Amino acid sequence: MKKVIHVNFEDCKEFNQSRFNPVVPHQTDKYKLVLAYFLPGQFIPVHSPSVDVIFCIYKGKGEIVAGESSLPVKSGDVVVVTAGEKRGIKAETEMQVLHIVVPPPTDGDHSEVHTRLAEGRFK
Repeated sequence: MKKVIHVNFEDCKEFNQSRFNPVVPHQTDKYKLVLAYFLPGQFIPVHSPSVDVIFCIYKGKGEIVAGESSLPVKSGDVVVVTAGEKRGIKAETEMQVLHIVVPPPTDGDHSEVHTRLAEGRFK
């Protein structure tokens, strides 16, 4: 396994016209690193997985649901959501967001995400 991982948001940038685009430059059994790219209005639906997540807003602005709160976020903001708490993110503008997920989520952790994406529902 590599001991040093170096990635750049701009080098990895790729948007998907139909939904947010998660790019995974690195993952271990302990964590998952995701660079997520959103066009305005795109989202990760609110869900409650059994993993911690750290959101670092690199560019743009939008909304993060964290627990029972709905927080406006912008470039430079960091939000930590602990395991079992509700979380979701919706872009108001084009957004680029670093997600650090600890440990990596299971398929079961994301069943709500897949269902709500198919239904087009954020909350």
